[in-house]
Amino acid sequence: MKKILYTALCALVLVSTGCGNGAKKEFNKLLLELADKDQMIDAKDWKQIADYLDRNKANFKDFIENGKIDVEEVQEYISDFFEHRRPSKEVKFVGIGGQDLAFHIYLEQSGSMAPYDSPDGDGSFRAAIMALQNSLPGDAEIDHIGEKGYTDFRQIFDEILNKTGSNQVSILVTDLIYSVKDMAGVNPQKVFNEARQMINSVFKSEVKRKSMLVVRMTGTYNGPYYAYNNSVQRFSGHRPYYIIIVASNENIERLSNDASLRTFAQIHQLRGYDNMCLFTADDVYSPYCSFLLSNKDIRGRFRPEHGQGYVIKSLEKVEPDKNSGDIQLALAVDLSHMFIDQRYLTDKTNYMVESDDDISIKEIRKIEKGDVTPAQKKYLGTATHLFVLSANRINHEQEVEIKLLNRMPKWIADGSTDDDLVPDNHSTFALRHILGGIYDSYKRNADKEPTYFELELKLDK
Repeated sequence: MKKILYTALCALVLVSTGCGNGAKKEFNKLLLELADKDQMIDAKDWKQIADYLDRNKANFKDFIENGKIDVEEVQEYISDFFEHRRPSKEVKFVGIGGQDLAFHIYLEQSGSMAPYDSPDGDGSFRAAIMALQNSLPGDAEIDHIGEKGYTDFRQIFDEILNKTGSNQVSILVTDLIYSVKDMAGVNPQKVFNEARQMINSVFKSEVKRKSMLVVRMTGTYNGPYYAYNNSVQRFSGHRPYYIIIVASNENIERLSNDASLRTFAQIHQLRGYDNMCLFTADDVYSPYCSFLLSNKDIRGRFRPEHGQGYVIKSLEKVEPDKNSGDIQLALAVDLSHMFIDQRYLTDKTNYMVESDDDISIKEIRKIEKGDVTPAQKKYLGTATHLFVLSANRINHEQEVEIKLLNRMPKWIADGSTDDDLVPDNHSTFALRHILGGIYDSYKRNADKEPTYFELELKLDK
């Protein structure tokens, strides 16, 4: 308790007094250089902080325990330091105090994968895989996985889900076509049943700790295509394939926020990118958000509750506009650095608003140049989008939660077929059974209705 009180007090007075210590003034300056703009301490920033503290142990005894940096204490100090500045800021921590991540790429080697890399194709498959590999820090281990004649997804998913360590990231490149060992004359229902059994046996407790990102890609395909009954047809054109990324919940957030991994996080820029879906049992993101006090979309009158600085999440005296008779509020939200497709993020039907009064999301739009006025810039923080909230009136003080629901996206059903005797350029055999079953496994293991993030606000009459 004494440590926490010291940390809070020191953070409050350091700006003006430096706690009587030049080293601490220099430390504060370093914190501002690292996190004042992006409001984030990532693994690269943490290394600079740790190196500085190591060189100045004598001046930071409260941050050192048994010769090692007390990560929790330093994190608390940094949070308090930025909270008590003007303007106050909320700093996020991503990948601090941990080890470097180890990446392992698995290339499925069933016979239906070879035609993606055919000499007659446009090279998009190889280009995407090479770009993915080159975006990783250091060397990534690459292995071929599976059998050439059939796909043993029980073994494949067990490897990438259950055997991925806490500081590892597993990446699988596959066409996601489920096939059994003896395909001749097989009934497709047998394949679907086996897929469900595989999912039930593999996707158990680990789904609470690990997230799975499924990225749908398209590439040219030129060669034999093996249907569910083992019949073979030659197909030439574009076909979907998938990049599947598995990591702990903490590392999934780190992958899309850590500056040193920023290139890897740009999945949507890979050649052939089509869509993505993140399977997770917990909220993995906590984006910045703040109400604006002035904007063209605002209707009505209100004032911010005292003591919030420039991150406004609580409004009081909220009254309808005299001309329109209703209320509109502008909430600035940071929708960047997430493994969620922008089309999903900006679709207001994917959100749920929980409140006593009837409050809805009227629109989600990108922040425009006209929104960034000198008076409102301080409230925008790192926000990328505006949520226009609408209500007839606010009748009493109430908590308001805006939740981005974790739903199975429509593209999975649209891109699935139960009969691939005639292959096409957009469908994957049994896709809805495989990904739908995986989604259901995550949903069963969630503590509540699955969401990607929740924004907590307060409104009062």
